[in-house]
Amino acid sequence: MKKFKKPIKFYIYLFLLSVLVIGIYSIYRIINDNLPVSELYSIWILPVIFILIYYGSDSLLDKIFNRKKKIDYEGKFLDEIGDKMREGKEFLIEDYRRLQINEKFQSSLRIAYKIYKDGEDDVFNIEKLKRKFSKGSLEDRAIKYVINYLEENLDKDGKKPENKL
Repeated sequence: MKKFKKPIKFYIYLFLLSVLVIGIYSIYRIINDNLPVSELYSIWILPVIFILIYYGSDSLLDKIFNRKKKIDYEGKFLDEIGDKMREGKEFLIEDYRRLQINEKFQSSLRIAYKIYKDGEDDVFNIEKLKRKFSKGSLEDRAIKYVINYLEENLDKDGKKPENKL
């Protein structure tokens, strides 16, 4: 998501720059046109109005376009498993690529996420995941990390409140 609102320091610098420009313009008009200072009062409100409008529009755009920020729980789940796999240092980059394009392994990851989110049931359970791949294969080694993560994060009931969306 794009962030429209800038840091407060930006608005302060912009305000100081506009005050400097208005100040130079005022001095120029006073010296060259012999204009009384009382006629320049109205121009000094411009930096304040400009900054307020700028800040308000940035805040409004930020709220409008970023109101539907959704947390990607499945992405977090996959990131955690990926971190565990990297910590194990058992896989090469090529192995990760093979796992990414393996549709059977990807469907097993979706099933694992459903188990993580909703708990085990008759259709989706950890035992089926354990038996899904042949022993010693790349997918079997990777699914062991997934199963370990599931077992660490499931309650005795098979559900945890923080796993809920």
